[in-house]
Amino acid sequence: MKHYLIFLNIHHLLGLGLSLNIFTATTEKNTDLVAKQQRINNSVDTFSNFSDVMNEFDILENWSRLCNISPTGYNDFNIVCIIKGNSSIKLSEFRNFTNRVSSNVRFDLFVTCEDGLLHFPWPFKADKLNRIYIKNCTIKDYRTEYKNPLLESIPDTIKYLQMDNVTISLRFGELYDSLSRANSPIARSAECGPENAFSIIRSRIKVIFEDMHNFPLYDFSTAMTHYDYYFNTQKRTCLYNNLEVFEISGMEDLENTNVNKIVHTDMAENLKILNFSGNGMFDTIYKLQGWRLRFPVMEYIDFSDNNIKVLPMIRDYGMTVEKTKSVGIIDIRRNKITSLTKGMIDSFSTHEFVKVDISENPFLCDCGIIEVLEYLSSKTMPKAYDYLGSLVCANPLNVRGRQLLSLSLTELNCNKETVINFPIIVMSIIAIALFVITLLTLYFRNLIKVILFTRLNINFACKIKNDINEKKDYDAFIAYSEKDVDWILRTALPKLESEDAGKACRLCLHHRDFIIGNTIADNIFKCVENSYHTILLISSEFLKSEWCMMEFRAALWKSLHDKGRYLIIVLKDNVTLDNIDPDLKSCLNSHTYLKIGDVLFWDKLKYAISFRHNTKQSN
Repeated sequence: MKHYLIFLNIHHLLGLGLSLNIFTATTEKNTDLVAKQQRINNSVDTFSNFSDVMNEFDILENWSRLCNISPTGYNDFNIVCIIKGNSSIKLSEFRNFTNRVSSNVRFDLFVTCEDGLLHFPWPFKADKLNRIYIKNCTIKDYRTEYKNPLLESIPDTIKYLQMDNVTISLRFGELYDSLSRANSPIARSAECGPENAFSIIRSRIKVIFEDMHNFPLYDFSTAMTHYDYYFNTQKRTCLYNNLEVFEISGMEDLENTNVNKIVHTDMAENLKILNFSGNGMFDTIYKLQGWRLRFPVMEYIDFSDNNIKVLPMIRDYGMTVEKTKSVGIIDIRRNKITSLTKGMIDSFSTHEFVKVDISENPFLCDCGIIEVLEYLSSKTMPKAYDYLGSLVCANPLNVRGRQLLSLSLTELNCNKETVINFPIIVMSIIAIALFVITLLTLYFRNLIKVILFTRLNINFACKIKNDINEKKDYDAFIAYSEKDVDWILRTALPKLESEDAGKACRLCLHHRDFIIGNTIADNIFKCVENSYHTILLISSEFLKSEWCMMEFRAALWKSLHDKGRYLIIVLKDNVTLDNIDPDLKSCLNSHTYLKIGDVLFWDKLKYAISFRHNTKQSN
């Protein structure tokens, strides 16, 4: 039997943010089929007491052989399964069983595997299933119901879901068929999972492909680009009104986009525990700047055992939310934070409703930490931060394992004379720095204007916008070749339209904003006319496209007619000026243009777009 090892990173593929990390191909074939008949939600109650349920359960040959069922209450039952060797169980059989029992019965399912298989389609829906716990198992048929129209007819009864050390075995065709495409979105249940749950925990999940070796030449990257586009156009918000615990942990190299939905889009106002530990993340914590506003009753956010190196400013927010009565803990232990600064400690001093735990990080204790020691000795910190004085040094070797407040100046290689002369040295450095800054400011004044505008929204008097009554729908229309659509979707849009990237722009794209039914030429002229600027993404493919050249000429006419800063030219490739359109060659020779990869390219581009109302000269 041949085995293949393939490394991929794929977003959103397992529902609720799981990623595909390492795929190991096998050759085993899946033969299970998803039930296709319509389930009747209002079925007649048939079995309710223990003996009836037991008799009905015995009909399920594999389930009754591999699982034990026992009552835990008047109408509550535990089902404990141990799947060994070549044995397997199917969720479809369990569904048929639960459909035949009384509506007031609930089942808690606990499955542990010893090389066994589960044929369980996500999101494990089965009527009357209250809790599901899966450990050490391999799951097949995971994505087979992503677009099943009958999926929404099954009641969402799961209150507790936990997967621990689970391997998801996929077939390539199963994956491809389940991807979101035009007019074929995935079901809400497949994207959101159990929306009525109190707890969703997924730890140490990985994915293997059975038959990737059968598709060695398939353009997987393009398929995923299309999938991401159609998935994002669904703009679905999942509502977790009961959710108190959400965990994705122990998944190395987890992509940040896999946690974006729960952090930014989905609603979970009752969430108390958010666990992203052990995922190799390094900057996701920045996405939680307004954490208390999104999660007003949050008690514990776990970022421990990741690769965070820099700690951002973490605000309290607690006093602005009436529901907040207790201290929330943000756990950043066992990361890669080495620098401990006075500014970091000072930000903690204002906390009343949050405690940030940075212990067990590899702190560097040298002369630069004196300010922190003096600050901790003189400042009264909130009681939650009493632990700061007990932080342990990791480097250098002579102080490794020592607590912070037990260190002396000698041990930190800081002699007395150095400390006494420190103010003089600082003043000298400041004077020199001011002189250098003045020179650099004069030399880079144009770049500084760009940065001040794009980062701090500071505009200069000479750049006051004119003709402010002229209203247009778009800041800029982008003219580009279809060959460059991947760069537009995956790079340009997140940089220019996202609020997280700074000043957001409203862009007009022909594949998204052209009016269906109009001719291409009409759409081009209307988009050019309805935009403050036209951005020409010049590449070798652009120069070969007749439609791109039409867009260029429309924009050139607009620029000449309005006599303003209308055209913005961006070079994507190294374009030679030989054998190109004379008008375009003239523009390239007479206009200042941007090159992708230039210093502050995105800031310069946003700054150019910012002349939204300066397309006409004032009288």
